[in-house]
Amino acid sequence: MKKVFITSMSLLLILAFISCSTNGAISDRILNLEKEFEIGIKEGNEKYIFGSIYDIEVDKLGNIYVLDSISSKIKKYNKHGEYVLDFGRSGQGPGEFGFPESMVLDSERQIYILDSPIVKIFNEFGDYIREFNSKFLGIDIALDDNENLILLGPKEGKIFHIFDRTGDFLFSFGSTFDIPDEFSKLKGMNLFRSPLHVWCVEDFLYVMNPYEYEINVYKDERLDRKIKRDSVDLLRPKFDEKIPGGFSGTVSDNLIYKMGQYLYVFYNGETANWLDIYLDGELIDSLQVSGILKSIDMSGKFYFVENEDFYKIVVYKIRWE
Repeated sequence: MKKVFITSMSLLLILAFISCSTNGAISDRILNLEKEFEIGIKEGNEKYIFGSIYDIEVDKLGNIYVLDSISSKIKKYNKHGEYVLDFGRSGQGPGEFGFPESMVLDSERQIYILDSPIVKIFNEFGDYIREFNSKFLGIDIALDDNENLILLGPKEGKIFHIFDRTGDFLFSFGSTFDIPDEFSKLKGMNLFRSPLHVWCVEDFLYVMNPYEYEINVYKDERLDRKIKRDSVDLLRPKFDEKIPGGFSGTVSDNLIYKMGQYLYVFYNGETANWLDIYLDGELIDSLQVSGILKSIDMSGKFYFVENEDFYKIVVYKIRWE
């Protein structure tokens, strides 16, 4: 079982800063993060109430797809946050979900939902199309630049497993992570040798080591480079062995997205949530934010999930000056 540690803090609608790079250089760029709208209410219209928000995807038209694992539904909103439709329900039949955890959209706006080990496929109107069995416990799903499906999870010593969009397996690559000695009780559990998420931007794959601030960047099925930081407020994995019949784990959520020259890295810390910003490979600042960053779209909108008294999506537009 995996859980996400969520902290909630006050986020300024406009964040202005003078950035310092890791080598001491100064950047005079100013970041404005301006709130556009929210989706979600505590009570009232059920179309805007969430039991949980596990994933958010945004299509090229700006439509917002929200995966609510508690209700086993996907809810769709337009680019202004207005309800369009929803689909899915709890069950084991076609178009039904056990516990969906992740989703991805292709260029035709087909929706691939990971209800591990099954991948279920719908069109943009919520109509069920088909499904396939990946035959292993996947953790996350993404699309590469060829629009093949990437299923993330440990299997036979690899973490990336590539399928075409019909569900035919193609190949695997990427070695599993080593488990540090301090977590020796987990060394026999392959699930803990995998990252939590995979992020595909252009022809690069990004994953974060679950045990330290180490971003592994892959290109052409090979490890291209690593991005590391020391002495970072990163939430270390925690495990509760008092759960009857097993244990639960708390790990740092993350999001990694490259837009132009900027690389954005969101992660949970022990004391706060953080958004690191890199410019041309150099860290220029680390911002304390509230909520969980779940998506960034091509227009520069950031989609945060906040949960003070109820789940809601808060959409911000980012602008550099």
